[in-house]
Amino acid sequence: MGVRNSRGFFLILVAAVVAALAVILVQFGVDAELSALYSGNFRDELIACQGVESVLEGVKIAIEENQWHRKGIVSLISDKMSKRITCNGWITDEEGKLPVNRLVLEGPDGIEILQRYWELRGCSLQSLNALIDWIDPDSKTAQGSSEIAFYGSLGELPPNRPLQSIYELPGIPFMEREYERLRRLKEPPLSEGLTVWGEGRVNLLTASQDVLLSLSDDLTPDLVNRIIEERALGHIQFMEDFKRVVHVPDKVFWAFRRWGTLTSTTFRTRIEATYRKVHVVLKAVLWRRGFEVKVLYFREELWPPV
Repeated sequence: MGVRNSRGFFLILVAAVVAALAVILVQFGVDAELSALYSGNFRDELIACQGVESVLEGVKIAIEENQWHRKGIVSLISDKMSKRITCNGWITDEEGKLPVNRLVLEGPDGIEILQRYWELRGCSLQSLNALIDWIDPDSKTAQGSSEIAFYGSLGELPPNRPLQSIYELPGIPFMEREYERLRRLKEPPLSEGLTVWGEGRVNLLTASQDVLLSLSDDLTPDLVNRIIEERALGHIQFMEDFKRVVHVPDKVFWAFRRWGTLTSTTFRTRIEATYRKVHVVLKAVLWRRGFEVKVLYFREELWPPV
């Protein structure tokens, strides 16, 4: 009886060991497959990132050579710079937009320009007031009440400082609903005409119709269309050409002299690429001084993250 019990015990023990080994082997196989998967994803991530970063170097050259505005420029650069993946994207002149920090901090004159832009985009006064409260240094709301009392009830207090990135804009109270409304209408986002980068002036040679109309209440759509036509023909080379060629009123010319410029130093780019299962988006802000181009802001986003 004792021998049989001993044999039974050893059989059970052997069976347990075999089962344990089987589990270990299965787990080893799973770990090996996961390791290969992660290794492959990491390799694909590196290739995708190297592709968009090489195109970024080409974007710098396009800005140096003043070729950034050419149609399909990012795709053209991709064909030359990146052999393994195809990138697409855009380059935009940040100084063709309204300098939101300067306009708020300048006080009533600057805020009046933002009000006109808000009205043109069909946005609410509530979201504009929140933007002003977010940037201006005082502790009062645009209506004169306590920021702590009003925004505290919303769970977030204004930092009372200039925006450091335009990507902060959707995080301001009441702003997300503006983005969502414009998205439903299939219109450009509110930030399309706003910037926090640049020299604090609007490039009148690249500004959109809405941005130009915001600069003075004496500007009409017809007058702005005339400006856009004349600048496309190369007839606007100096600030005085707005008077000589377009015959803008004195008040408009004064607004152009105060808020405008005919040169740009700051540009923003977005470069996208997909390599196998990895999608990468590169966002950068570039600053040009003479023939030197520096990166002011850089961010890469990956899907799926490794």
